[in-house]
Parts: sequence; structure tokens; C-alpha cells
Amino acid sequence: MSEYPAIKLTIIFILGILSAHFFFVGFSAVISIFIITIILLFFSKIFRTQEILTSLAILSSAILVFTIGNYITELNDESFNTDITEINKVKNTSAFGEIYRIDLIRNNELIFYLSTDRMTSKEFFIRDNFLLLCKVKSDNSSIFKLYNQLKPGNYLEIEGYYYKGREERNPGEFNYDVYLKSKGILGILSLTDTSSINILKDDVDIFDNIIHQIRKQIDWQIKKFHSPETASLLRGLLLADRKEINYQTREQFVNAGVVHVLAVSGLHVGYIIFIFLAVFGRFNLFLRSTLTIVSLICFMLITGVPPSVFRATVMAIVIIIAYLSNRSTNLFNSISIAALIILIINPNEIYNPGFQLSFAAVLSIALVFPFIERLITDWNIQNKFVRYVLLFIGVSLSAQLGTLPFTLLYFNKFSVIALFTNLFVIPAIGIIIAAAIVTLIISMVLPFVAIYFASANDLITSWLLSIIGFSGDLEFSHVDVFNYSLFDLLIFYVMLAVLLYFLPVFKRMVTKVILTLLVMINIIFLSSIDDKNLLPENHLSVFMIDVGQGDSFLIKFPNGKTALVDAGNTTFNFDNGERVIIPLLKYLGIEKIDYGIVTHIDSDHYGGYVALVLEDMVKEIYKTSIDSSLSKDKRFESLLRERKVPINYFSDRKMDIGNTSIYYLFDEKINQTSGESTNSRSGVFKLVYGNTSFLFTGDAEKNVEKIYAEKYRTFLDSDVLKIGHHGSKTSSSEIFLKYVNPEYGLVSAGFKNKFEHPAEEIIKRFELLNTKIYRTDLQKAILLRSDGNQIKKIEW
Repeated sequence: MSEYPAIKLTIIFILGILSAHFFFVGFSAVISIFIITIILLFFSKIFRTQEILTSLAILSSAILVFTIGNYITELNDESFNTDITEINKVKNTSAFGEIYRIDLIRNNELIFYLSTDRMTSKEFFIRDNFLLLCKVKSDNSSIFKLYNQLKPGNYLEIEGYYYKGREERNPGEFNYDVYLKSKGILGILSLTDTSSINILKDDVDIFDNIIHQIRKQIDWQIKKFHSPETASLLRGLLLADRKEINYQTREQFVNAGVVHVLAVSGLHVGYIIFIFLAVFGRFNLFLRSTLTIVSLICFMLITGVPPSVFRATVMAIVIIIAYLSNRSTNLFNSISIAALIILIINPNEIYNPGFQLSFAAVLSIALVFPFIERLITDWNIQNKFVRYVLLFIGVSLSAQLGTLPFTLLYFNKFSVIALFTNLFVIPAIGIIIAAAIVTLIISMVLPFVAIYFASANDLITSWLLSIIGFSGDLEFSHVDVFNYSLFDLLIFYVMLAVLLYFLPVFKRMVTKVILTLLVMINIIFLSSIDDKNLLPENHLSVFMIDVGQGDSFLIKFPNGKTALVDAGNTTFNFDNGERVIIPLLKYLGIEKIDYGIVTHIDSDHYGGYVALVLEDMVKEIYKTSIDSSLSKDKRFESLLRERKVPINYFSDRKMDIGNTSIYYLFDEKINQTSGESTNSRSGVFKLVYGNTSFLFTGDAEKNVEKIYAEKYRTFLDSDVLKIGHHGSKTSSSEIFLKYVNPEYGLVSAGFKNKFEHPAEEIIKRFELLNTKIYRTDLQKAILLRSDGNQIKKIEW
């Protein structure tokens, strides 16, 4: 460790950053420790024979580095006034501020970031400095006109719909609000009309505007010469903007274990270094290295200086400078210096997944690869090609081993085929980047020649995306891993350290294999200690999923079978089935729904089912009989038959699932109604487990409730009621509630939804019955668990 002083400094500095979670030392403490350290260092130099003075000086220096880490973290703390953070959704909000950054345009949407000095509406007036993420959606002509008009530094007045980023509203969800705030962004201001933007001052930040115009020009050239799918990939690879790569393609990259190539980082910077070293190959070492560093800085600026590129560039520059100063063999010091520089500039980078993945990969290659390289060398392989392939696999395996815990923590997936796909993908990405750079350079002087390079790149990209699409869609391509925690991550790294320490000690291969197996067994066993099962066996669990303005309930029966009652809405911008329910099911370890129950054909109830059916995640469907007057009903049933999903229609019957019973309430008068108003045809059923019961009503309205009240009377009595039609005035009639008399009421509604569900008068009606109300709009997802005798609300 004495050979790597930068590692010691960096570790102590990181501990200082982490300590800021618990306390702040303050400026006066830093100055005091600094003075003490200087005095101790001074006297330790004078009285060199006094070892105690030297030890105290070293200890004081370590404490100083620790306190500096703590203090810099305090200075960089991105905190917001609590009055601001409590604002969730507000229409007609005005904001005043200067454009901080403008993203590249995509489709009909423009995103820019406003450094705001005040924000106002009818509900509030706030004078404070913070960033707003501003989204403008409009038709092509007006959005492009605005895109060319706005420049960094412009001072604007804008008006739109303000809302916070989506929080973790269901277990395992990504907390977008926390992510935005970690970037210093308060929330989002959405505009649907370009006329809502008024440029009050046309001042321009010259440097930022030059970078922005260069990015725009490169983006325009990429789109001009390449196909849309190649252009979207190149935009990500060269300009660090992945927004035009669709959701399905990104998922395929994740499943295939190659999603790291989409984040411009060390791999891409490495390619840039290789390209420029080749271009400057005839120059002397110093000039070649200097030009490469300048080129790297230019590349970093052109990408918009995202954290991942900044990290990789700093690491590359540090390593190049170390090489020039004959310190190139000390890779650990170079990595540590790069980390220290980055963390001094922004201590919060330590919590950034990109930072963690980048340094974990490089450190793992430095620590693990030598073992693999030694093993390959011992095999004495004569064929150079085979040897290089094995070494490449070794590097890839080393990087993936080091980043595996973070991959499981953030992506919840372990790619089985990552080693294989990286063999093809990484070289292909290098060719695609090189070809794109050549195309861009040639297009400035010989555009008709650039077309041929671009066409070749389109072909290579098409092949690459086909390979990734095929491999990523394979059933065995990946394993979903949920409930992976920081504790599991620490266990992994501790056991890996044990393995790396003891492997050289044992000489026999059999002993090494046994040690490796024991380490793997311990990782698996110890990682399961803190696992929690939200839906345990031998209990009835009813999970009201937060799907915004819609309905979706997950039921897990005591015998392990599952049912999904409705699946939320699907819109052009957001598919609840794809983005909420499927990830939740995977998080809970549910591969397939045994019983899919569709209460009625309204998009906010059945829409999300389309994604589940396409993913073959539903064994059979229970729904109301088809309404031939509704094209959406016919389309839905056509999809079910096409995917060979059995369809069962509601009827007056009982269905036993283990020791739990479902009673379908049915009346032919209700079933005969048809037309666009499908609420009246909502399927109603009662779920009974032991002495506990749940009543589900879909969007059944008062006229239907009256029919059920007259027909079933006291049988309607239930402990839990899924309140009809999201708590609308059209449901929850007094005659119906007289028979149900629920102890708990569940309302599934979107936060501050435009329908103002649930209605205040309905809530008051339940309060008179002493019914405890749980609402997704206020409390997010709700989990109830029954043991057959009593029902408990579980905090997830």
C-alpha cells in the first residue's frame, strides 16, 4: 500500500464524503485541523528523530483530508427549500430564468434546462435559485423554429404545467424525483405551445452556445447521411444522447449484457484515444500525447460533458500524463488520482451509478485480469488469434465481475450471454464509431463520398442491432435478480477480496477450484439473509398497484397462485403494463399471472394487459362477454385468441383457488347493456379467505349497485371494498354501502387527476361509516395481507 499514496488519500477523502450523511465539520474545524497539521509537519521535519511527531503529522494529515471531504460535500449539498419540494402538480405556472443547457431535439419534443430565479402561480410565489427541466411538445415546424431560436444564456419567461419527477410509487421502481434532485433539478415544467415562451433578454453564453451549435451541426450531419436507427445509435455513441433509442432496444441491450456501450464512457474514450493516436502517429511522443489530450477535451465538450464522459476523460488524461512522466506502471495511483479529482469537483459523484460502474470495471480489470492472463499464459497457446480472443474474454470477464453487484443493484438483471455478445459488440462499436468520425470529416469536403461510408455504417449497425435484438430476446439471455441490496453488494466484494488474496497461496488447481466454489456458495447464502418476501405463502395478499388514473390489483392466494385485476392504462407516452406492472411482477418473482381478470373494457382498466399478453405472462383471462358494438373489445379478444390465451366470461358462479373462493356476482340485465359507456357492464366479484373478504367493483355505477344490492343484499358485506369508479360521485350509493359496510376502502386514482377523484362527498360518506380509506394518489401502492382472521396493512 505504501507504493500507492493516492489510494490512501482517495479512500480517506471518500470516507469524509460518506461521513457527511451523519454530521458536518464546518469551515472553522477544517482551518483548525489545517493549522495543526502544518505545525506538526513543520516540527516533524525539524526533529526527524522524534517518531511520535512524524506519526502525529501523518494522523493529522489523514484527519485533514477526511474533514475536507466532509466539508466539500456540505458545500455541494443540493438541498431545496421544503416549501418548494412540497409542490407536486400545479397548472399555469410561470418561471423566470436563464437557459442553462439545451438538449438535442427529438421528434416533436424539445428539452432545455432553466436556471430559475423565481416561479409563480395562483397557489404560490417562490423566489429562489434552482434548475427546472423544461419540456416543449408541439408540431414539427414550430418546435424546430424554437430550437433554432433558443440559445444558452437567453433569459426567459415561460408558462406551463409544473410537476415533480415520478417517485417510487410501487416496490422496486426507479425514483425519478430523487434522481432529478441529485442533479440539482427541482422538477419539470411541461409546455404544449411554443408561444408560452417569451425571450426577455437575448444575452448569449458564448462558450456554451458554441458547444451547442457544434452538437447541433454534428447531429444534423449524422441524420443527413445515416438511417434513423443508425443515427439514433450514433447520437448516443458520439453525443451522449440516447433519448432516440427506443425502450425495447434499450431493454435488449440490457438483456444481452451490452448496455454499457450505450453510455459514453471509458470504452468510447478508449476508441477516441486509439483513433487520435493513429492519426498523430508520426509526431513525437510529447506532441502526440498533447494533441490526444486536447482531442479528448474537445470530445468531452462536444458530448455535453455528461458525468460518465468527464470521468473517463479525466482517467485517460491522468494515465497519459503518468505515462509521459514514466509512472505508467502505477495504474492504481492513476485511477485514484482521477477519482480524487472528480470527487473534489463534485463529491456527490460517489453516489452516481456511472461513477461506481466505471471505477469498479477499471479496478476489477487491474486486480482480476492478471490472474486470468497468468492462467492463459500457462496454457501456452501458440495460435495468436485464439490467444488474443481469450485475453479479450479475460478483460471482459474481469470488468463484468467487478461491476456485477452494481449491475444487479441498478438493473436487476444478470446477463447469461454477456461474454459471448461482447465478443461481437465491442469490436463492432469501435468500427461504427471510427466510420462515423470518418464520415463526418469527409462530409465537410466530399459529401458524395461520405454517403458510401455512411451506407456501410448503416449495414454494420443493422447487423449489430439484429444480433443484439436476437440475443436479448432469447428466453435464457438473462436472469432477473431482485431484492439485491447494499448488504449483498458488500458481501460480494468481501468474498471476492478473500478469493483474490488466497488464490495465489494455493498451488494445486483442485484447491483453487474448491476455494472458488466455497466463495460462490457463501456469496449466494449470505446474500439471501436480508431478502424479504412481500407476498408470503399461506397468506392472502391484495396489492393495489399505483398505475395513476386507472385500476390494477395484484392478488396472491395462500397456495401461491396469482390473479391480476385490471392493468391500468396505456397511452402513446406511457404503457403501465410495460413500465409498471411487468417490472413489479418480476421484482416480486412472479413469472406468470394465473388468472387475469378484466372488469370492463375501458382503457384505464384493460390497456396494460396488452403488454402482458404480448410477453406471454397471462395464462387465462376472465372478462365480461364481448360487446360487439365496441371495436376495442373485439380487438382485445382478437389479440387474446391470436396469442392463444383462453377467455372465460363472467357468470353467476363460484371459483375455488386452494382454500380461497371467488364469487362472481352476475345479473343478465347488466350483461345485456352495450355501447361506449362500459362502466355499467363492470364485472363484480367477492374474494373470501377464512373470515375475511374483499369486494371488487370495477367502475360499477349507482344504477348497477342498486341491482346488486337488491339481488345479493347481505352477501355484499365485506371487510374491504374496492371503491367504485375511482371514488367518483357516480358510484358508492348509500343503499349499496349499507349492505357492504366495509372496514377498509381502496381508491385507485392519479395524483391531482383532472377528474378530481375521489370526490369529497364520497370520502365523507365513508367517514360516516368509519371506513378507513387507502388511496394511491396520496399513499402510493397499498399492500393488504390476510391470515384468514384479520387484515393488516403492510409497509413495503
